[in-house]
Amino acid sequence: MRLIKDLRENRIVPVITGPTAVGKTDVGIALAKMLDGEVISVDSRQIYKGLDIGTSKPTLKQQKEVKHYLIDVLEVGERISAGRYRKLVAGTIERIFSLEKIPILVGGAGLYIKAIVHGLFEESWTNEEIRKKVWEELKRKGKVELYNRLLDIDPEYAMKIHINDVKRITRAIEIYEMTGQAPTKLFKKPRKKLPYSFRIFILNMKRNLLYERINKRVERMIQDGLTEEVREFVRKGKREAMDYLLTLGYKEVIQYLDGKCSMEEMVENLKRNTRRYAKRQLTWFRNQLDGIWVEVGEGETPVEVAKRVLKSLLYETN
Repeated sequence: MRLIKDLRENRIVPVITGPTAVGKTDVGIALAKMLDGEVISVDSRQIYKGLDIGTSKPTLKQQKEVKHYLIDVLEVGERISAGRYRKLVAGTIERIFSLEKIPILVGGAGLYIKAIVHGLFEESWTNEEIRKKVWEELKRKGKVELYNRLLDIDPEYAMKIHINDVKRITRAIEIYEMTGQAPTKLFKKPRKKLPYSFRIFILNMKRNLLYERINKRVERMIQDGLTEEVREFVRKGKREAMDYLLTLGYKEVIQYLDGKCSMEEMVENLKRNTRRYAKRQLTWFRNQLDGIWVEVGEGETPVEVAKRVLKSLLYETN
């Protein structure tokens, strides 16, 4: 196919993103089969070993159909930043191109996608000592006080994020501690870009259909053993590591295991929080990513969606 040759020669990398439960994994696999490609996961949690059900990680069957990268790389408790993720992705893209295949980024981690596509500012690094200090401060004082500190340091950035977004709050304070400058000021500096051309496709569907898919996915996750997955991590003494992640699907189960809610309340909380998360993702994508929006119709198959993405790629490369 001429398109495959053009993508390789021009080092063009398709990116499939969108809100949770919209069908990114299946569309990415379908597109990879059409392009003789391989998938690079861009997910802040699928990179961790053992976080399978709560992250809707591609099944072993799916990973056999198409080669996937950056899944099951880190142990829970290891830290990862956008900068480190970007380096991992860059090396993987180069490896896939060297195999004369097409790398396809698939995932909903907007901050990581933005770092990969638009680059990072010069001072974007991680200092583990400072990171540990900030997280200890979070434990002592709580997220509200830490958020208020961020308001003093960088009110412009603080107003853009939710008070419950602990990872972004702590990262912003880390950046300030390392550089002495407000993150917003640094974000405006010139960024180092990767030597690839990215084509971003943002999947979306009618809100009622997306919410219905989210509710069904949550029910399936519970049936597949999400509670047992979290209980096993706690049993192995990894509760602190789980607390660090503080992510959707796991924090709700931990609340249930701590006796703070019933099973029914846990399920409803998870459905509600996932719907809210999807809404926030869509808002973020609209404001932060310059991509082609692909509306997924009711009953439309992943192959049909992938064909439309393929058509757009053909148009873009001609």
